[in-house]
Amino acid sequence: MKTLFILSMIVPLGLLATFRLAGILEEPPEVERITVEPVTLNLTRPSETVERINKSVQNEWAQEGASIIASIKVLSYLEGATSAPFWGHDGLVFKTYVNVSFSQGRVTTVKISFRPLDGNAVLLVSEERWSLRLDNATLTALHYWGTNETDAYIKANVLNSPCNVSNQIFWVFLDENESHELQINVEATFFGETSSKIITIPIKLKMTPSEGE
Repeated sequence: MKTLFILSMIVPLGLLATFRLAGILEEPPEVERITVEPVTLNLTRPSETVERINKSVQNEWAQEGASIIASIKVLSYLEGATSAPFWGHDGLVFKTYVNVSFSQGRVTTVKISFRPLDGNAVLLVSEERWSLRLDNATLTALHYWGTNETDAYIKANVLNSPCNVSNQIFWVFLDENESHELQINVEATFFGETSSKIITIPIKLKMTPSEGE
């Protein structure tokens, strides 16, 4: 029985190799990794709570009938907020948006990852259903806590075009008035007619200390 099982595995593999050598079956396309030129949004840390901050930044990739747009909209800055997830610390509240569309090929997955680049800040992704929006997408994983050693992230499968994924994010500062940086990467998998790509779209947020302090 073992011999028959081994033969049943070897014969199909042998035929597969023969077909590829004969040109009957094409080799699967190699995955190309593309990183878009990063963009940065510079912010100055307020000295008090600011409920409305109208600042945003956007980065995108478009090729082969597909488009992936990543954007960040800063909502507010809280000074010594006592509610969760700040618990007496200062912090920034912003929303992240990913918009995917394709008329040729297909985008299959999207991952949005967040990593503070210093040890005096943490990042939290909202787990509330009211803030996480998925249009033509299904959530596959969410890691809500990020530090300078561990990413927070949102992962989703793309079901159709157009697709939108957005959520509310909390960047919490553990100091009084220091500089901070946050790396945000949107990673998408794209299958075209003749190629496969993993596209990374980077956005960086920089927070400088309050002026005059």
